[in-house]
Amino acid sequence: MTSKKFSIFNFQFSMSLILRPLRNRQLLPSRQGSILVLFIIVLSVMTTIVLAVSGLVLNNRIGVERTYQKDKALNIAEAGIQKALWELKGHNPSYTGETGNTYIAGGEFDVTVTQIDANNDYITSTAYVPSKANPKYKKAIKVKISDTPVTTNPAFSYAIQAGAGGIDVGGSSEVHGSLYSNGAISVSGASATVNDPGDAWAVTTITDPKGGIKGTKTQGAQPVALPTIDLNQWRSLAQAGGTITGDYSPPATGSYTNFGPKEITGNFSMSGSNQKMNLMGPLYIHGNLNISGGEWKLDDSFGSNGTIVLVDGQISITGGDFHGNSSGSYILFISTSTANTKDSGSAIYYRGNANGEKLALYAYNGAMTLAGSGEIIAMTGQTLFLNGSGEIHYDSGLKSEQFAGGPGGTWVVKEWQEISP
Repeated sequence: MTSKKFSIFNFQFSMSLILRPLRNRQLLPSRQGSILVLFIIVLSVMTTIVLAVSGLVLNNRIGVERTYQKDKALNIAEAGIQKALWELKGHNPSYTGETGNTYIAGGEFDVTVTQIDANNDYITSTAYVPSKANPKYKKAIKVKISDTPVTTNPAFSYAIQAGAGGIDVGGSSEVHGSLYSNGAISVSGASATVNDPGDAWAVTTITDPKGGIKGTKTQGAQPVALPTIDLNQWRSLAQAGGTITGDYSPPATGSYTNFGPKEITGNFSMSGSNQKMNLMGPLYIHGNLNISGGEWKLDDSFGSNGTIVLVDGQISITGGDFHGNSSGSYILFISTSTANTKDSGSAIYYRGNANGEKLALYAYNGAMTLAGSGEIIAMTGQTLFLNGSGEIHYDSGLKSEQFAGGPGGTWVVKEWQEISP
């Protein structure tokens, strides 16, 4: 019995050994197929993800490029607005726009200027990227601008007004007007006269041994502040018209050169009779102003307003003619130099035979000397000297004169809008 069971067991064991390789051969292809299917699924998912990400990146790149080009077109349109403002602020007050020759990096623009009324205009600027002939992107901007001028009234109420340094009238000087000094007044010239009306006020003393003062003399008067001017505002008004780096001298063409508003970082000089200036706006000169010849006049577009030439250095005038405009307005020269002694040591030295029939002078922080036979309408400063035969013919209109930044010199944007090109 035992041997029979053993035989059966041996038979079963032997069969299992024979069938095992067969079973293994059947299972191997099944496993390989499963792995292949899994690989295909994973590859399909990864491919889908890669394609999706690639599409997203491409769309994003296209979107970024489109936004960049639109922003470029908007910036080019803005450049057109700025070009128009630059022209109107003194370079070309009659500027009406331009087309066809306004290519800048990346595109082109057209500009039109349309008048609304005497003080307001519209500027429309249209940009084309990459070109007007083949525009892929267009943008347009329309702005409303106003040139209501910035004005100041420093109220020059006297022919001569001085700070604590006082007034010294010598030689054969003639003053047609009145004097006011926060210091002393001395009329020492043998034939110097102050008349029409010739009144004089001094915070301290008045010395007049020859009786040159023909009007009322008042000693111990209350101090009166010299005219106050916002110098930084006038610097900004001049700078709005652009900057000339270094020294400048007007061309000697014999014709009037339209000039201003303008900043000059060096010295300004005029010497020849053929150098003529038509002042279109305020000037700001960092260096010295030296004038020995030539002509200055104020542009008629100022109307009843005058304008200012502001100088950080010294002013030396030995010749030349200085006229107003057809409305009778004035030019005011101001030096901010602290030079405070007589003659060439003054912030303003006006001598020779210069004719300043519409010129007022102001030594804001220093002294002024009027010498020779020159003529002006008013002088103001911390300390004032008159000698020689110079004359001051005070014009009462100067008391209420408005000094302006100039026609178009103060164009400012009032409204801004992007419009359909």
